[in-house]
Amino acid sequence: MLTIPQLLALAAAAGFSGDDLVTAVAVALAESGGNPNARGDTAITPGGSVGLWQINLKTHPEFNGQNLFDPATNAAAAYSVYQGAGGSFQPWSTFKSGAFQNYTAAVAAQIAPSTDIVASNGTDPNMPPDAGSSSGGTLAMVALGAVALWVVSQYFSG
Repeated sequence: MLTIPQLLALAAAAGFSGDDLVTAVAVALAESGGNPNARGDTAITPGGSVGLWQINLKTHPEFNGQNLFDPATNAAAAYSVYQGAGGSFQPWSTFKSGAFQNYTAAVAAQIAPSTDIVASNGTDPNMPPDAGSSSGGTLAMVALGAVALWVVSQYFSG
C-alpha cells in the first residue's frame, strides 16, 4: 500500500496540481485503497480496472499493453483520462458517488504547511509578502515539492 505522501508525489509528477491534486489522490484512495496491484470490475468489464486509479481497460483501450500496476504509469494514465474528460474526475465512479470525499481531509492535511513555521495569517514570516497568498499558497507548494522529491527518491532508491 502506498502512503498519502507517495500518492501525492506520483500525482504531482503526473501533472495534477492545486485542488485537483488533492482530489486525484482522494480518488486513488477511494478506488484502490492505495494498492498499486488493485484490480476491479473484472466481472463486469473484460480486463477490468487496473492499478491505483483503477483505469478501466475497456473504456480506455489506449492503455492496453501498458504496465498499469506500475504506480507512475498508472498516475500518468489517470492524468490522461482526467485531461480527456476536460479536467474533470467524472470518469471515476468514486468521484461521481462522492466516496472520494472520505479521503480529502487526510490528503489535504499532508500538504498543509507546518504550523511551526507559518504565521497565523498563513504565511512564513521569512518569505516575501506574496508567499502563501492566492491559490493555496506558495509555501504549501514548496513544502509539497520537497515532500514529493523525497518520496520519489525513496520510491526509486528502494
